[in-house]
Amino acid sequence: MVTDPETATGFRLAGVEVREADSPAGALEVIKALLNLDYGLVVVNEDLLGGIETDLERVMRGRDLPVLVPIPAAKAKLESGEDYIARLVKEHIGYYVKLK
Repeated sequence: MVTDPETATGFRLAGVEVREADSPAGALEVIKALLNLDYGLVVVNEDLLGGIETDLERVMRGRDLPVLVPIPAAKAKLESGEDYIARLVKEHIGYYVKLK
């Protein structure tokens, strides 16, 4: 897995081997290094692929492996405190209560 430092810990806790990159250029360098290690599958945070498509195509040209699989980055959905309380009330009593 090639991902940013913020999501790397979660993947490590799941038992995935992780390489961190802070930018698309950094991700490209990590991917180049992985080409020499005989991996069959490399999962990449899709946010780290923006702007390096041409360079990545050049690096991967003529190679069958590794297969690069982009996955969407995890996006935190933040809700206001009011929305959180309203959701909890609805989940527990079954009714939506508008808070003022």
